[in-house]
Amino acid sequence: MPESNIGKYEAVLTIGTVAQKLGVAVQTVRMYEHEGLVLPQKTNSGRRLYSMHDLERLRCIREMIVDHAMNISGIKRMFSLIPCWDYMGGVDEDCLGCPVYSQAIGPCWNVRDVGEKCIKANCRDCDVYRLDVNCHTIKNIVYGRVEAEKID
Repeated sequence: MPESNIGKYEAVLTIGTVAQKLGVAVQTVRMYEHEGLVLPQKTNSGRRLYSMHDLERLRCIREMIVDHAMNISGIKRMFSLIPCWDYMGGVDEDCLGCPVYSQAIGPCWNVRDVGEKCIKANCRDCDVYRLDVNCHTIKNIVYGRVEAEKID
């Protein structure tokens, strides 16, 4: 199936296909999942399926590692700076008690003890996970939101 016929968030790519498109081993893609950098959809049998959005996120991760000498910890910290509360209705008591708000421990979709807003959410469907994050937009996502808060 040509990439252009696949919906952006439709999980149809196997881990082998993703690894081939990235030029990495399947184990490398599994490691990125284990580190919480990507959230593949899993079938009832446990088979991992990825969307074009996941593939783009993984391409950015590979670029950060290969071209910009970032490590996994640095990438996780960078993703942790995305102000998820901006996409979840703004800062409220729930956000203030959430470790994602006060700590740079990793992407919000990788944190277990989140606030009530997110506790029952499917992170793959969340606006924060679905942001068009690539190596050219991440700074705008983090910095742009921070600047908007300072102006208000």
